[in-house]
Amino acid sequence: MYRLSLVILLILASAVPLVLSAQIKDPSNVNTDIYIPLRSREEVKIQPLPDTLSCDKEYLLRLHFSSKYKFSELFFDKGLATRIDSFLSIRPRTSKTTGVDTATLRIIGFSNNNRILLYHKFTIVAQSKSFPTINPNKSSNITVGNMALERDMSYDKGSFPEKCTFGYLDNGRFIRDNVITAITVSLVNRSMSKSFYVKGDKPTDEMVKEIRKARRGTLMYIRLDIKNGKKAKSVWTRFTLDS
Repeated sequence: MYRLSLVILLILASAVPLVLSAQIKDPSNVNTDIYIPLRSREEVKIQPLPDTLSCDKEYLLRLHFSSKYKFSELFFDKGLATRIDSFLSIRPRTSKTTGVDTATLRIIGFSNNNRILLYHKFTIVAQSKSFPTINPNKSSNITVGNMALERDMSYDKGSFPEKCTFGYLDNGRFIRDNVITAITVSLVNRSMSKSFYVKGDKPTDEMVKEIRKARRGTLMYIRLDIKNGKKAKSVWTRFTLDS
């Protein structure tokens, strides 16, 4: 009797991996998020939709969601991508100085309780550098309070107090005719990517709250839209948030 019970237990134990394997192979039992190609989709359209981008150039593309879907989030792994109203701004970056690199844009849209996940791959043409530049950020700086935010530096989150304001120095000087018309702030780390947009030169309370609670090592991008008379331009900076 003991031997018979032992044989039955061994048979049951050997059958368990087969059952688990059958469950894993059944796609109805696996809840996964699958990104599908963006091109030629009716739910979301980007016009134009290039396949090749040049490093350090800014691209402004028209972004349109069908009436069924609403925008949720976007992610761009090689540079900065932000949504501003019905437009998508992309500024690709790569550490390569020759040849090409690849980057992926991911967009998430929601419809009732469903969501659609789309992606598009770009080829990035690297920008050749024949000689090093010395202090390239001294020509222009974005400021918070009285502190200039230099590109690729690290700054304490305490540098962004409540009710702080952003400014712009042109060749080291504050020019009264330069008016900041809009601010875009993006926060990126391994677990999240968030973007915020507001008109004017003052970040919202929500922006400052997200900056102050961001994880150490989070990359922060700031873009300012500036107008001087009839002339308009955008400037940006990127740095790391410290403790």
